Amino acid sequence: MQRILLIDFENVQKLDLELINLDDTEIAIFVGKSQNRIPFTVVEKTQALGERVRWLKIAGDGKNNLDFHIAFELGRLCERFKKDIELIILSMDSGYDALMKYINDFGIPIKRISNLAELADSKEDLPTSKFTGLVVSNLKKIDNQKRPRTSGTLKKHIESLLRDKANTNEIDLIIEEMFIKGLLTQTGNRLKYDFDAPEK
Repeated sequence: MQRILLIDFENVQKLDLELINLDDTEIAIFVGKSQNRIPFTVVEKTQALGERVRWLKIAGDGKNNLDFHIAFELGRLCERFKKDIELIILSMDSGYDALMKYINDFGIPIKRISNLAELADSKEDLPTSKFTGLVVSNLKKIDNQKRPRTSGTLKKHIESLLRDKANTNEIDLIIEEMFIKGLLTQTGNRLKYDFDAPEK
């Protein structure tokens, strides 16, 4: 069975490819029109995979433009491989979830992940922070309508809460862990909290 990983690079730029077994995986990385700087480390890691990696630069602007390109590619792949395929979308955007359910209804396995570590054989590779529990506990005390609604305001909230205890990388790690555990989802640029959901 062919495994294909589609990466929403507008949404997730951290690609820890060394965490997963990529032997039977093809990768399509979708890059937004205005994304003109790609970190050298990302290019270096993907270059080693040769023809199994495709970089797709999106033409044109518009809300959800990149998402529509990924949706179109999903359709092409489903038609090409029929049911002999496993599809994985790397994105924090839950806007893909309804389409994924539709694809699943046709018997084609598809899932969305927030971090490549979710595909790792060992759960020990999942990113964790000693401050995540504190941040979640704090956010639970805030009325749902008043919680930070964008990643920028959430970062500022965590920075204010932890003060000098956490740097930018640690704050990013906290948010990443919340996505992986299903406590946080994103649709477009809007964040949604789900503290009642069982953690993944």
